[in-house]
Amino acid sequence: MKKGKRVVLSAFLFLLLGVIAACGKSSEQVGQQLQVFYLNKEETEIISMPYEAVHTPKEREDLVRELLNALESQPKEPGLQSAIRGFLVKDCIVRESQVTLNFSKEYEMQHFTREVLARAAIVKTLTQLDFVQLVLFQVEGKNLADSLGEEVGVLSSDSFLDNTGQEMKKYEETTINLYFANATGDSLVKVNRKLHYNTNISLEKLVVEQIVAGPLNSKNYVSEIYPTVNKETKIIGVSVKDGICYVNLSNHFLTPMESVTPDITLFSLVNSLTELPGIVKVQFAIEGDTKVTFGEKYQFTALFERNLQLTKEGRSNE
Repeated sequence: MKKGKRVVLSAFLFLLLGVIAACGKSSEQVGQQLQVFYLNKEETEIISMPYEAVHTPKEREDLVRELLNALESQPKEPGLQSAIRGFLVKDCIVRESQVTLNFSKEYEMQHFTREVLARAAIVKTLTQLDFVQLVLFQVEGKNLADSLGEEVGVLSSDSFLDNTGQEMKKYEETTINLYFANATGDSLVKVNRKLHYNTNISLEKLVVEQIVAGPLNSKNYVSEIYPTVNKETKIIGVSVKDGICYVNLSNHFLTPMESVTPDITLFSLVNSLTELPGIVKVQFAIEGDTKVTFGEKYQFTALFERNLQLTKEGRSNE
């Protein structure tokens, strides 16, 4: 009789261990909620749809390949189309924080607008994973080049702006000049950044967004560059009138960056904005208030012109 009880007890413990193991597996984010980006039928924007992943972040390559399969699949929702369509993913390499994708030659046969949207959908889908920060596109083993024959390079989610949630009247490629800090934080380094952006957003706002976002995690530049503005800074408004760019920021902007002088923070924005045609001076406001002193030196009631004396010789490419 006692032996029978021991058998029943052992079976119970076995089932209990099974339940505990199952609970442990759920803590590894099996079935985590993600987003997969698709193109709309008109190919004017990308739209995200919820997706429940099967693989866990610990299964890095399997999870990336799962999302690539989702990007290839025709979505069930009417009016949407898959991002990976008409071309194949020949290879996928996950190394550290970068994913390298090698596509078949048909990738380059896409219309310009569709290619940009497909690129954005793929990058945004993959970079939502914590372990993916950068994506490199290749075609038949060669790094993807733009219409001018220049390599596109590695891409992050910040490489694509304002292309979800609203109709996109026109999608263009542009190169903007930005100024970031050098290693010691006392000089500015000029950087050329190439972006695909929605023309619904003004170039002046685009510049401010990019300065706040900071340098890309790229190894293509020739000098070390560092952020100049607190990333918590919110952009309340950016407008231009009579050659003056009015920049209204949240009070996070007043929080100094470690090892960066106030001059570098302020003129990283001023010099970047005055690179745009039609902008000669910049006025700042914090939460709409211009009666602000920045760095115990600069009064925001004043207008600021570019200061190239702070710029280090040379130019970098991201």
